[in-house]
Amino acid sequence: MAASGRVAIVTGASSGMGEGITRDLVSKGWKVAMADIQPNAELARELGDRAEFYMCNVADYDSQAEMFQKVWDKHGRIDALCANAGIVDRSSVFIFDYRGSDKIPPKPDLLCTDVDYKGVVYGTQLAIHFMRKNKTPGGRIIATASLNFVRATARVLKIKENITINTVLPGIVHTNIIPQAMIDALTIFGLTPISTIISAYNKFLDDDSFIGEAIECSAEKHFFVGRPEYANGDISKRAVTVWDPLFKKYHHEPSELPDAIP
Repeated sequence: MAASGRVAIVTGASSGMGEGITRDLVSKGWKVAMADIQPNAELARELGDRAEFYMCNVADYDSQAEMFQKVWDKHGRIDALCANAGIVDRSSVFIFDYRGSDKIPPKPDLLCTDVDYKGVVYGTQLAIHFMRKNKTPGGRIIATASLNFVRATARVLKIKENITINTVLPGIVHTNIIPQAMIDALTIFGLTPISTIISAYNKFLDDDSFIGEAIECSAEKHFFVGRPEYANGDISKRAVTVWDPLFKKYHHEPSELPDAIP
C-alpha cells in the first residue's frame, strides 16, 4: 500500500509497540491518528503535522466511535487500523488469597479482556463502517494478538468489503506494561525488539494478498502460524463451515464464501 496521503489509526500509540509503529508509519509518509488513553504530547510535537493525538479508551465503544469520526471528519479517509492497544491481566482467577475463606471473592477484573479483545472487535466494526466510505472502498486491519477473531472474519471481509485483516503475535517486548523484574529475569536473547513487531505490521500493510494470517514474532525472527488440521478431517471441517442460511439470518446478507453450505 503506497503511503502517500494514506491515513492510519494506531491504538496504544503513545508508548511501546504503538509508538514504534507510529514513528515508522510517519517516516514512510503516512498520516497517523495516535489513539490512546494516555497522551504523549512530546511525541506528538516531535512528529509534527504527520501525526495527531486523539484521546481514546479502546475498551469503550463510544470512545472509539468518537475518535474514528474525528479522524474521518479531518481526513476524509481511513486506510488502516493498527489495533495495537493492550494491557496485562490485573486480577487472579485462582483467588489463592481466598483459600479457606467462606467469603465470596470479588468478581474478576476483566479490563484486560475489554482492552485486548473487545477493543479489537469495536475497532474492527468501526473500521469496516468508515473504510466502506473511502473513495476506493476497503483498507487494512492489523491486530495485535487476536488470532481466532481475525481468522473468523478475514475471508468475508476480503470478499465483501475489500478489507484485509491479519494479526501479529508478539513475543516478550520491553514495554511499560511488562514489569522490569520480568525483563531482568530474561536473557537478551529472550526478548523481541519492537523493530520485529514493526516489520511484521509492515508485511500486512504492504501486501493485500495476506488474508487472516498470523505472524509470530520471536526475537528478531518472523514465523507464519499455520492452521491446525482437523482431527476428524472433512467431518470436523464441515461442522465449522459457514451455513449460509444461518449467516444470512444473523447478518442479513449471504456470506459469498465459495465453500459455504447452501
